[in-house]
Amino acid sequence: MGLLMPFQTAANSRLRGVVGPAYVSTLVSFSVSTLALLLVSLLAGIPILPTSQMLAEAPCWSWFVGIVAVVTITIAIHLFKEIGQLQALIIPVFSQLIFSLTIDHFGWFGAKVIPLGTNRIIGALLLIIGVILVVVLPRLKAGQPTAGTSTGSRQTFWQLMAILSGCLSASITGAYAQLSSIVGNPVQATTVAFFVATMALLLFCTCIGKTQLIAKGFSRDYPWWMWAGGLCGAVIVFGNAWLVPKVGVGVFTMALLVGQLALSMLMEHYGWLGAPRKRISWLQIVGILLMLAGVALIRL
Repeated sequence: MGLLMPFQTAANSRLRGVVGPAYVSTLVSFSVSTLALLLVSLLAGIPILPTSQMLAEAPCWSWFVGIVAVVTITIAIHLFKEIGQLQALIIPVFSQLIFSLTIDHFGWFGAKVIPLGTNRIIGALLLIIGVILVVVLPRLKAGQPTAGTSTGSRQTFWQLMAILSGCLSASITGAYAQLSSIVGNPVQATTVAFFVATMALLLFCTCIGKTQLIAKGFSRDYPWWMWAGGLCGAVIVFGNAWLVPKVGVGVFTMALLVGQLALSMLMEHYGWLGAPRKRISWLQIVGILLMLAGVALIRL
């Protein structure tokens, strides 16, 4: 699932460059996700609407987890401008990792309780070292700016928002899994979550008069793959709802990050999808291996 994330990011970035506002491009991406999931549900004979029993058993907020995902995406978009690329990448990753292990430890969102033992702590430390080798050191060596436009208390506010973004990401992972367990089918749970979020975004875009931009996202004048980020999103969220009950929030989050960074490195190395070409260093390879070791250790 993590391997799909860089492609999703590239596609959504291209989509945003065509349609303009981030909330419109997110609506187009979520619409593709929802339509794909509806099609799968119809072909597989999976019910789309939840039953009255499901509505009674599931917490009210769990049906709106897709909207929380939209809020998280919105925060992430602003972080790059406010606190710079490096902090916008690292702070949410670290807070997501720590909070995902906390969710496992206490069994929040109905997750299986997995105590925070020595193996999991060492595994998390290996992952953090790996992220530093793969992401932080190459950017520092390249002399990339590490600060955004914010200063003083405003910067502190957005750093706190970055921490919140990571915690929300981990919470969304647990919430999707809980909804899947209650509904009994990860496809149905994912479909409902995406449908609610898509309708909320459509209502918002209608209220501010931006719905005319949606058609640009499906224009034949632009690359076909730019709307395929929605398909990736559907697969990733389905994988979340399907796998987290089996492996836990912590392992899923760590494995997702390994796949994401590994393919990002390859995309930059070969210049796929227009990415600026950057050679993979030995430090980055060591970093990925350390992250894989961390995932393996946390599963012991």
